[in-house]
Amino acid sequence: MTTGFSIDADIRPPGQGGRSAVVADDDPGQRDALARHLAERGFTVSTVSGGFEALSLIGAEGPAVALLRRHRLQDEGDRAAALACMLYPHTRIILTAGAPDAQPGNSPVTVLVRPVDLALLDLCLDGL
Repeated sequence: MTTGFSIDADIRPPGQGGRSAVVADDDPGQRDALARHLAERGFTVSTVSGGFEALSLIGAEGPAVALLRRHRLQDEGDRAAALACMLYPHTRIILTAGAPDAQPGNSPVTVLVRPVDLALLDLCLDGL
């Protein structure tokens, strides 16, 4: 028996509404702080509490950047980030995590330690 996997994805190019961002974090304080900072940098920001919720927003809005929370390796945040990288290659994906990450140099995902140092986030945003 063959099993398959399918996903309906609304894929739009980035920048449909100017500079936009998605922040997915189940910690309301961190989510609000990141959203506020991005708004101050000129982004239109949408927020949700989970990584999989963020996927539909990323598809609908085509943001320049999406910040997703990861609690531990291979959790919802990691899986959502992997799917987002495949489905929406024009959106810069940033994971926020509780510990530093030993990521390969060619990883498409940036990992920032929580609480997020806003100066480091700004460095990630400079190229957008």
